[in-house]
Amino acid sequence: MNHLDYYKFQAEARSVNSPEDVRRLALEKAYQYDRLVRPWLPRETGRPLAELACGHGSFLCWLRLRGFSDVSGVDSSEAQVTLARQVAGGVELDDVNRWLAKQPANHYAALVGIDLVEHLPKDDFMELLQGAFAALAPGGSLVLRLPNGDSPLVGMNLFNDITHVWTYTSNCLNSLAQMHGFARTEFANEGYQTIRDQRWLKVPLGWLSALMLRTLLQAATREKPQHLGPNLWARLVK
Repeated sequence: MNHLDYYKFQAEARSVNSPEDVRRLALEKAYQYDRLVRPWLPRETGRPLAELACGHGSFLCWLRLRGFSDVSGVDSSEAQVTLARQVAGGVELDDVNRWLAKQPANHYAALVGIDLVEHLPKDDFMELLQGAFAALAPGGSLVLRLPNGDSPLVGMNLFNDITHVWTYTSNCLNSLAQMHGFARTEFANEGYQTIRDQRWLKVPLGWLSALMLRTLLQAATREKPQHLGPNLWARLVK
């Protein structure tokens, strides 16, 4: 066995084995996607969107549920592609960077990569940024979710999977975006903002706790981390 067998084991352990499982997961994630991702997607639901390394297709399923009609995806796992095609259609079996190189220029309104970046060697990520920039229409967005290199809790995610290679801080990601021609970057912290139940209590408590923690970290280290959760969402705008 090798480290990729761990990825297969984890995929099976998550018990997402049928179209019904994928739809259930899409509904479970819908509140988070509605709050964090939907504002970064085009208002016009007919514009082309694609997910990079789409896996079993739960995010593509959510896009369909939100009315997006021109949706596609790509993944290198034959089993995952077979499952994703049953809930979203338009999913290709290919390497992400090879797929990007074949896409028409200035085409996509948004490309989304959820839990992808941390699996890529640095040069492959640079190639992804180059390919995504070419494939995006002017004003289009590359939306990424990755372990938050800014956070003292980053190890809870980054080192929780032996197929993870690397991750990035918001500052580093902003620099890489500029290197590849992106006009600006935006970030969203996956934390108390995505709480769904008892928001009247948990959101103010989360905001206050984050403020106290940032103050303590600044006093102890002279650093000023703005994003504290173990995961970070980023939007790179062309």
